Amino acid sequence: MSDISDKSPIKSHLITISQLSQNKIHKFSIRFDNNDLLNYKNLLDLRKISKVTIFGEIFAEGNKNWLLNAKIGASVTQSCVVTMEDVNTRIDENITRHYFADIDKHDENFTSEEELDANAEGIPDEINLLDLTIESISLNLNDFPRKDGIVIDPVLSAPEGIKPLTDDAVKPFAGLASLRDKLKE
Repeated sequence: MSDISDKSPIKSHLITISQLSQNKIHKFSIRFDNNDLLNYKNLLDLRKISKVTIFGEIFAEGNKNWLLNAKIGASVTQSCVVTMEDVNTRIDENITRHYFADIDKHDENFTSEEELDANAEGIPDEINLLDLTIESISLNLNDFPRKDGIVIDPVLSAPEGIKPLTDDAVKPFAGLASLRDKLKE
């Protein structure tokens, strides 16, 4: 599953924070197998998920905090929302997580929710690299996957005798351009 040594505080896909040395950089490189991914494939409604990897490092930031930088990769197959054919996508994403001993004190530095650091968390007992990987994959999946060249035509309907309302007709300033052109004449 991974190429991490038995002496490492990183076992399988779990990092035990209390076993990490603050004086060194802890590197990891994991390629998850199909057994690890089976439940997630169904949960994410994927036809296939393969070549799922995470590699990176975690190191101390100051006396109590930790910083994790990693690159996540995966090949996924989803169903086209129009034709139901396979849509293959490669996901390669860099992630960063700041783990703070006192997350409340860190959050006080921000004046609004929009400014909050989305990559900041309190320090957990263990960091699950599989969960981080699946989270990143799920955030990068296409919500409406389509095969190349497939276009969804709008469906227009209205009662008999009435012209259907289009997107252009709904736009409040759509008719101003033609009015401007008429005034120039």
